[in-house]
Amino acid sequence: MGEYTSCHWIQHGLNFENDHIEMCCLCCHKGGGRLYIKENYHGKNVNWNEIFKLKQKFIDENKQGIVDKRCEGCFNLYNKSWDDDEQFINYIHFNHWTNCNSDCIYCYTSWDKENYQKKPHYNVMPIIKELFKKKQFRPGGEITFAGGEPTILKEFEELVNFLLKHGADRITVHSSGIKYSKAIENGIKSKKLSVCLSADAGTREMFKRIKRVDKFDKFWENTKKYAKAQADDSIYNVETKFILIPEVNTTKDEIDKWLDLNIQSGVKSIVIDIENDFCRDLRAKNLEKPKYLVDLCAYIIQKAKELNLNLVDYNNFRYLVSEYELM
Repeated sequence: MGEYTSCHWIQHGLNFENDHIEMCCLCCHKGGGRLYIKENYHGKNVNWNEIFKLKQKFIDENKQGIVDKRCEGCFNLYNKSWDDDEQFINYIHFNHWTNCNSDCIYCYTSWDKENYQKKPHYNVMPIIKELFKKKQFRPGGEITFAGGEPTILKEFEELVNFLLKHGADRITVHSSGIKYSKAIENGIKSKKLSVCLSADAGTREMFKRIKRVDKFDKFWENTKKYAKAQADDSIYNVETKFILIPEVNTTKDEIDKWLDLNIQSGVKSIVIDIENDFCRDLRAKNLEKPKYLVDLCAYIIQKAKELNLNLVDYNNFRYLVSEYELM
C-alpha cells in the first residue's frame, strides 16, 4: 500500500450535520475543514456506493501527495500505511441537531436560541441500520454524539442500544448531564461507552450563569449515578468537562471546587478545553496568549496529577499549552 498522508476520518469516517454529511467535524485548524460528502441532506436514503466513491477520490489524491487545502494544519493528518484495501466506516460523528436542555453562553446557538430549539433534524436510525445491514461498519473506530443535547433525541436510546448490540465498542456521548439516560448507563456498564458531562463550573452560581438553567444539583446527582455504573476502576468512561471562558470561570477557586466535586462523585477523568471564539480570535489576530490563562492551565495539569485524575486535553486547550510543554 505504501505510506501517505491522510487521516482516519477521510479513510473511514462520516460526520452527520444538520443539513449535510461531511468527512469530519473538525474546523479549528488553518484549512477550516468542511469536506462535504453530501450537501442539502435531511435524512433521505443515501447511495453508499457514491459515498465510498467520493471518499476514494480524496484517498487517491492523498496517495499522490495532494492533501486538500481544507485539511491544512489539521492534527489528525498522519503519514503512514493506511488500510485502504477495503471500504468501510468505523468513525461516525452524530452532530445533526441543535436542540438542547441548557443554554450555555459560549454555544454558537446562544445568539438565537429560540430558532435553534425549533430547528428540524432528521432521524439517523434507518441510515445506520442500512450501514450495518450492508456490513460496512467495522468495530475499532469511534462513534461520537455531540449536537445539541443527545439524550433528548427521541431515537437516542434506541440508537445507542442498537450500536452496543451490533459491535460498536467505542462510543462517546457529550451530554449536558441534565437528563439521565439508561442507554448511557448500559454502555458504561458494558465498558463500550464513555460519557463526557459538561460542568464548566464548581459552584451553583457559576453553573447557572454559564448554563442559564438552575440544574447544578441534578447535574452532579446524575454524574454520581453514571460514575457508580463504572464496572472497572481502571477504565475512565465517565468524565466531566470544564470549558475555560476567559474572565468568567477562570479562577483557581472555581477550578478547585469543580475538582473536589469530581472526587466526591467518583469521577476519575476530567476534560479541559477553552472557549472556541476566544482561541479563534487569538489565532486570527496573532495575539499573545494571556499569561494568566497559561498559568491557570499549568495549575490544572498539576492539580490533576496530585489528585490522580486522568486529564484529557481538547483541541483549544492543546493549542494554548502546546508551546509551553506543560503536558
